[in-house]
Amino acid sequence: MVRVTQVLEAHVLGEGDWIAAREICGLCRLDLEAVLELAQLGVVSSREQVPGEWQIPATALPRLRVAGRLMQDLGVNVSGAALALELLEAQRELEKRLRRLERLVVDY
Repeated sequence: MVRVTQVLEAHVLGEGDWIAAREICGLCRLDLEAVLELAQLGVVSSREQVPGEWQIPATALPRLRVAGRLMQDLGVNVSGAALALELLEAQRELEKRLRRLERLVVDY
């Protein structure tokens, strides 16, 4: 009996890692135009290492996945997705502040 073992490697992505914009498209259900437009709107940063080959920071992947879901599932356009992301993040920040204030009141 022959046993085949497959070895997989993984790399944890962090602050200094960049992903090709074309790869982001498949991961986030977005087309390249939408990814670049989101970058132009300031939702994510981008860089062009080689002409025509855009890269997006790996840390932007969660935001772009949410944008992709908004656009695909709800039919929101790129500008609407950018606004929704901004509002969702503002809501999360307000909820964090509220929890901190609640802890202060309970501790008082």
